[in-house]
Amino acid sequence: MRGHETLSRLRMGGYKPAMVWLTALDGPCSRATFLDAENTLAWGNFPEIHVEPDDRIAALDFRPLVGTTVLLQGTDRDRLRAIFKHLRQFAPARVITSDGTFFHDTEAE
Repeated sequence: MRGHETLSRLRMGGYKPAMVWLTALDGPCSRATFLDAENTLAWGNFPEIHVEPDDRIAALDFRPLVGTTVLLQGTDRDRLRAIFKHLRQFAPARVITSDGTFFHDTEAE
């Protein structure tokens, strides 16, 4: 998982983003300067967290997402469901999920 370290440090300093992109990748996280999730805020974008295929979902620390709107995307619906279920334990304000064939918004629940 990439992007959570930068966001964690900023949250401890009082920063709370309006939205965070949470992407379940099909391959490894990029560490190229402009694509690395740890650098998105430095380029003026919304914070991002990238989850790799080998990451153990139950062990992911989503504490930086408490109280934020999370845009959860990926291509594997079962994996998105597992991440969504785990993410809900960390009390995000809202989760909008899509995989290209479905869309779900917790605000509509």
